Amino acid sequence: MSVALDRRLAETGTRFRIFPQPRFLTKADGTPLFPEPETVTVAPSPGAVERGPADDRMFVVDAIGKLPYNQFFRPPYTGAARDPVEPGPDGHFDHLDPAGREFSAATMYATVRRVLDIWEDYFGRTIQWHFESDFARLELIPLIEWNNAQSGYGFLEFGFGRTPTGTIDHTRPFCENFDVLSHELGHSLIFAEVGVPSSPSDEGIDYGGMHESAGDLVAIVASLHFHSVVDMLLDNTKGNLLTINGLDRVGELSDSRQIRIAFNALRMSDVNDEPHDRSMPLTGAIFDTMVEFFQQDLVNKKLITDDLRNRSTNLPGTVHDLDQIQTDFAAAYAGNEAAFKESLLLARDYLGRLLATTWSAISPDFLTYHGILRAILDADRTLTGGANAAIIRSCFAWREIAPVPASMLMRQHTLTSCGLEATASPAAASADGFSAMIPVPRNSYQNLRR
Repeated sequence: MSVALDRRLAETGTRFRIFPQPRFLTKADGTPLFPEPETVTVAPSPGAVERGPADDRMFVVDAIGKLPYNQFFRPPYTGAARDPVEPGPDGHFDHLDPAGREFSAATMYATVRRVLDIWEDYFGRTIQWHFESDFARLELIPLIEWNNAQSGYGFLEFGFGRTPTGTIDHTRPFCENFDVLSHELGHSLIFAEVGVPSSPSDEGIDYGGMHESAGDLVAIVASLHFHSVVDMLLDNTKGNLLTINGLDRVGELSDSRQIRIAFNALRMSDVNDEPHDRSMPLTGAIFDTMVEFFQQDLVNKKLITDDLRNRSTNLPGTVHDLDQIQTDFAAAYAGNEAAFKESLLLARDYLGRLLATTWSAISPDFLTYHGILRAILDADRTLTGGANAAIIRSCFAWREIAPVPASMLMRQHTLTSCGLEATASPAAASADGFSAMIPVPRNSYQNLRR
């Protein structure tokens, strides 16, 4: 969601409070990382979000005694349920007590609605549900007695985390975990916008990796809409997001799976075909692109030098003084905190639009990471005229995302293989009828062969 639209919704939308990261996360000294929920605003105006909470796209059902959906038990849920959560007299939901069950139910709605708002803004249009042929709205079930969570055709239902012994940990409701909810909604967005492979012979290896990567990227971009998360990221790294020092500091940010996966050093030769594992080089390449865009903007605004930017692109195998790089970033960041944040938000919005444009264009059939790379380059041409092509190519090349050696794209085509031999007579060279229809002078072949 663009910065301008976010500001506008703050004045016209419906307010909720949610935790940017799970409330059980703590700092090194044991104090909560995010002690209080933050106010967010969803697009529907006060009054348009009804008791539940519910609107025209989704609704919450706090089911009683419900078992998880399976292949024999699917939406809609028609069993017993608790009373819907009521809005305040002003139509907002930011009055709810974080200690109450109603807060958890409202958080689930607010998170899903907020993430949908963010990504519909990047797509520039309404995202129609992939289950629209059967259901008009997404069913949200927040707190079932289950030590797991799942998304499915027309629903999201969440239980709780697990204790070390595998039992239910009621202090860790999944419905309050912004990253988990965002990731699961990301799968729904890909089903809606990209679709699924149609051929039984399509193994979908890269399709599966793309799906998991997309879920992580949807969550990462959405989490960067919390000012507290952006401020903490920059305060910990001083804008130095690509070096190992930066990786260490990001690890202090949270237990977020998405954040940790984005900062990885894995290439295609390091992973297997399991979708979560295979997703990591793709996520890394795309996130690296955002960071490179961010740091290039810092250079353009003379907030850091081009030399510092080049030194901070600290890929494994290079040798730099990491402590000196961090010192230089800290010096540049001091006094320019607002400008650094502005550049990171600009990079966030570029990445959101880049992904939305890419996902709108790719086909799920026989999808490859190389095809995704080409779609991203094309998306950048649409958005910037290709200004970031070099950044994109270098980030993906380092991750070894390219056509496989056996790909037909790598096949060489000589004059001989095309039936255009320099010594052949026009008659002999026209076995396929091509040369007979379009004769080429022999000296043209000779010129080509020189």
